[in-house]
This record gives sequence, structure tokens and C-alpha cells, in this order.
Amino acid sequence: MGKRFVARCALCGELRLSTREHVIPRSFYPPSKATSRVQRIVIPTCGPCNNGTADDDVHLRNVISIAGTANAAVVELWDGPIRRSLGLGDGPRRAADMMRIMTPATERPGMFRIYPGKDERILRSVRKIIRGLSFHHELRWPLDDDQVFCDVLRAPVPTAILSQMIQADAEPDIIDYRYATVTDSPGIRSGWLLRFYERTVFIGMVFESAQERRRQEAIGELSRFETHLQMVIDGDGGIPSVRG
Repeated sequence: MGKRFVARCALCGELRLSTREHVIPRSFYPPSKATSRVQRIVIPTCGPCNNGTADDDVHLRNVISIAGTANAAVVELWDGPIRRSLGLGDGPRRAADMMRIMTPATERPGMFRIYPGKDERILRSVRKIIRGLSFHHELRWPLDDDQVFCDVLRAPVPTAILSQMIQADAEPDIIDYRYATVTDSPGIRSGWLLRFYERTVFIGMVFESAQERRRQEAIGELSRFETHLQMVIDGDGGIPSVRG
């Protein structure tokens, strides 16, 4: 455990005994990057906000590491930490967690498709990363988990939208992301695109409140947003999504 100190937790905002924790989990980085400092985006987090999330973070890493063509970082992870972890006592349970969101690829016998967006554990981990990045970039914080919507990106992103977003990364072959404050959609404070391992992309939206997110979901506003985005895409030509 790291050095503890009193600070306002970046996730809940409470003044508590905290430690500096990585926004992008260290388990996402292969051994060759162990000494790199590029990925060291750290925030103060209290015990209640940080405890019990490591298992979900590892599950997220494992799933997105098989969702598409592997880059060099993923190959190194699979040849090392992931393969070793699957051979430990809880390895069968981790493998079963991955299998639960896989379906046979009917057009390719013997192959499977994996759907990260169907697993609430994965979405919760991605929402936590967005909450941490929002603090890191001095945007709105603290954020409740219910204030953040995220899902796997299911459509291309038009260049007109990408050009309005700030680009950043915590080592581009591990995670690169874009974000922007939102001023033309009432109730939404910021938008996010997070791409893991150069392929699987999640879209995120931060709402004014958990109540506002639930209200917009209840009236179908998010579906209308996706329809509007698709209309923009159809007229723009866009940049294809990269997803598992």
C-alpha cells in the first residue's frame, strides 16, 4: 500500500485518508513498460472508493486484450502476466468470466466474438477511469458512478467531432483518448472516447447529475443522440470506429 495522507478523494470528494492510485490500472501495462513514467496518471483516492475494484480492472484488461487483433503490448501481456494469472488458483474463474460474454462466430466455425459492452463489470471499470481522468484534466469532479454513461463505440466518429476534442494518451499503444466539454447538449458536461490497445473504443458521457442521466435514458434521449450522431456521420464520411 502506498503512503497515506489526508486529502479530498478525487472520486467521491470526501476529505479522507487517501493514497495515490493509478487512473489507468498498472495491470494494463506489460513488463517492458514497468519503468515508464508516461502512464503515471495518479489521483488521491480513499479506501472505500478504491477497495474491491482490482478484480474488475483485471477482468477489463483480459477481455479487451482478446477483443481484436493484438498489438505488441497485448502479445507481451499474454505471454507473461495474463497467461500466468490464468494458471493460478482463480484462473478458471477468470476464464469463465470471459467466456460468459463470448458467442460463437457463425460465419467462422470454431471462433468466438466477445462483447465488452454487455458486461457491467467492464463498463463500471471504464466509468471509473473516466471519473479519474475528469479529475486529472481539471474538469467536473467529484463524479458519482451513476453520473457517467459509457458503452462500446458502435459507429464511426465523424472528423468534425474528433477535431473538437482534446487528444491525450497514457502511452498510445495502451490507451489513447479524447475528451471535450459539452455546451450544446443540456445536462451533459463532457464527452469521452477511450481506445485501448489501439482497437477497442468506448464512448463516455458525463452528466450534470445521476438524476439527469436517468431522465435522459428514460425519455430515450440517448437513443436520439445516437441517431443524430449517425446522421452527422452519414454526411461526413467519418473515421471508422475500432472495436472488439
